[in-house]
Amino acid sequence: MKKFFAALVLSCFAAALVFAGGGGEAAGAGEEQFEIVMVVKLEGVAWFDNMRIGIEEFNQEFPDVNAYQIGADTADPAAQVALVEDLIAKGVDAILVVPNDPESLVPAFKKANDAGILTFTHEASNQRQISYDVEAFDNIAYGRHMMDIMAEWMGGEGLWQPFVGHLTSTTHNEWVDGEEAQAKEKYPGLKMATTRIEEKENQQIAYEKTLELIKRYPGLKTVMGSAMSTVPGAARAIEEKGLIDKMAAFGTCLPSVAGDYLKSGAAKSIHFWVPADAGYVTAYVAYLSLQGETVKEGMDLKRPGYEKITIQNNDAGVPIIYGQAWVDVNVDNLSDWTNADGSYKL
Repeated sequence: MKKFFAALVLSCFAAALVFAGGGGEAAGAGEEQFEIVMVVKLEGVAWFDNMRIGIEEFNQEFPDVNAYQIGADTADPAAQVALVEDLIAKGVDAILVVPNDPESLVPAFKKANDAGILTFTHEASNQRQISYDVEAFDNIAYGRHMMDIMAEWMGGEGLWQPFVGHLTSTTHNEWVDGEEAQAKEKYPGLKMATTRIEEKENQQIAYEKTLELIKRYPGLKTVMGSAMSTVPGAARAIEEKGLIDKMAAFGTCLPSVAGDYLKSGAAKSIHFWVPADAGYVTAYVAYLSLQGETVKEGMDLKRPGYEKITIQNNDAGVPIIYGQAWVDVNVDNLSDWTNADGSYKL
């Protein structure tokens, strides 16, 4: 909004100069910047630390942008809404959110839009009241893919248990929808121990819930995590109970969080997209929109896996941008994500 207003003033001033015969650009043009802010689910975790890198890279590449990332210290939808409300009061140009609860953001997004602020999301394909949502991939396809890998390790039979960060998290539940559909269609020997479990994006809760499952279901073979906290929490429980190679953790996670568990065998495969790339792409989509450009099918959004995007409207008519950006890591290719000093690249 700041730059929209500045651009209007400058264009009027430039027109006056041309009319007077002066021509040229008004003094001070280009000093104003678009203020683009990413609001993540939770600060202080590796996933969103990496996303900040992408936001910072985007900020460095575009001199007419002031882009940065913020987040609450708890994965609480109300805390996230409060941050969005603060940004509305500040009068930024675009608000980007990785929602904890998409529906809770709708009133705030409407307030932002009414104030002339554009809104965008990542990981919220059912979101309303936004210009675009950005997805690294089709969520059902991603869930089916993870199920294929887990089912192969299980030999196509046995008990498995899905976890989600929040029961309100769109993407987490869509992944599990894909997993369940794939199991039903291709692996009739696989059975869920119980309904999907919420671990509130908390590794300690994932650990405790896994211990409870082990006690209640002695034949449990796998835990499939959606939040990045599930795999390390479940793998820790598996190690402590001496169940390596009898039970294993799978799911969305990063090498820096789960790499040691891949080495121990408590986790067998992790899957992710690069948060930095997703953050960069979402910011770029916001920038194009602020420039008045329409994001179109087949466009290259400047990051791996987003070179030829597809777009599909959700039930609310919001365009959902899909990349093809998932990555699989297991003990065999973990070295590709490991630095020379033994630390992890991501």
